[in-house]
Amino acid sequence: MMRIAMFGGTFNPPHLGHMAAARSCVEELSLDLLLLVPDRIPPHKTLPPGSASPAQRLEMCRIAARQIPHCEASDLELTREGPSYTLDTLLQLRETYPEAQLWLVMGTDMLLHFDQWREPGRIAQLCSLAAVAREPGDRPRLEEKAAFLRETLGARVDIVDHEP
Repeated sequence: MMRIAMFGGTFNPPHLGHMAAARSCVEELSLDLLLLVPDRIPPHKTLPPGSASPAQRLEMCRIAARQIPHCEASDLELTREGPSYTLDTLLQLRETYPEAQLWLVMGTDMLLHFDQWREPGRIAQLCSLAAVAREPGDRPRLEEKAAFLRETLGARVDIVDHEP
């Protein structure tokens, strides 16, 4: 069974923190494939004026992906109209890889607000969550939120061993 993770975001630009988190996920989760997925229109924030274009952000993700084993950039969200909702992307991935074990990679900030996302329960049914600490000392907050999400949504949450 293939082990695939989606790591989405604005990637404006992709930076060393993203790359270190991606490497940790590939290693810790024994991934066959990690997809860096830049969003077309982030639903939760506005890109600042002068930001890189979607095509430029995709190209930067391609450059970053070449430096990470089992990693590639994906234009899944850039080819869809409207806001880039994670649920829609996961449904596409599930269609493409029906038998794969899927993870959604997210940093501390995203995990802490996950239950406020669009249809978090459906997302939790489609994939496991892979939480990566963004700051030293985040692990206790990740553990607490993971326990809450397991209890309330039946989510499967892996906290990736990672040095921010």
